[in-house]
Order: sequence, then structure tokens, then C-alpha cells
Amino acid sequence: MKRWHLPTLEPSSDKRTAREPGADAPRVPSEGAQKPRVLFSSPECRLIALDLKSGEELPDHHVRERAVVQVVSGRVTIEALGETAECDLGTVVTFDPGERHAIRGVEDARLLLMLAPWPITAHNSTAEEPHARHLPANASSEPIVGASSDGETSSVG
Repeated sequence: MKRWHLPTLEPSSDKRTAREPGADAPRVPSEGAQKPRVLFSSPECRLIALDLKSGEELPDHHVRERAVVQVVSGRVTIEALGETAECDLGTVVTFDPGERHAIRGVEDARLLLMLAPWPITAHNSTAEEPHARHLPANASSEPIVGASSDGETSSVG
């Protein structure tokens, strides 16, 4: 079993020194653009936590997989197929493979994104080598240390 408490998950961070090895290298808060945090990755699906600041935007884009987005906190607007929806805590939205969409933070927000299957056939271009564990080169699959729902600090993974 792997477990995360999304409301208390620490924001994504960068290694203090970019080339320093290991998931436990000293880290500093990320600055600037949002940085998706891969929580779990397997051939069946990938789970990603993403923080968007108020006013920050993921411009019009698409993914090759089916995408399911859940608003964990805050509020966002999602534009797809000529429709705009305001989504707050608890909202779940699905996108068909290849469906174009844009997401904008109305308030600081945390999103949970699931892509399935991961990666879809032909996700990588012919020039890219797929990773044996279905992880991008900069991802970590190490346990995440955080607070559990009962307030206790635990290693999650």
C-alpha cells in the first residue's frame, strides 16, 4: 500500500545543487513556474500532484493518455471544448486522450492528476528512450515524508 495525505503534502522543491544525486539531497522551495510532483508511476497509471498559484496558468495543451483531474484545494477554471468551468474543492474532471484544455488558478490550488494508461503506446517519440520504471529522468519514487491525516508524521511511499 502507498499512501499520501494530499492537503498536507509539501510543495514541490528543487535540489539545492542541480546535479546533487539522490532524492534526499538538500532541497529549496521551487521558484517560478509550477513543478508537477510524480507521486506514483506504473504501466497502469501515473499520479501527479500539481500546485497552481492564483493567476498561474497551464496554457492550452493535451496529453496522449486519458486524464482525470481532482481539485484537492483552492479553486481553478478549466477551459475545454469551448466551455469554461469553475472548479473548487472536490471537483473531478475527465479529459479524453488528446482533448485540449487549459487550467488557471483562481485561488492557490492543489490538483491531483491521474494519467491512464501510463505511458500510452507511442507516448515517447522515436528519439526518446522509455524509462524502465515508467518515471521521467527527474522523478523520484522514494517515500514522501509528511503528516498523516491524524497529524502524525510518517514516511509515505
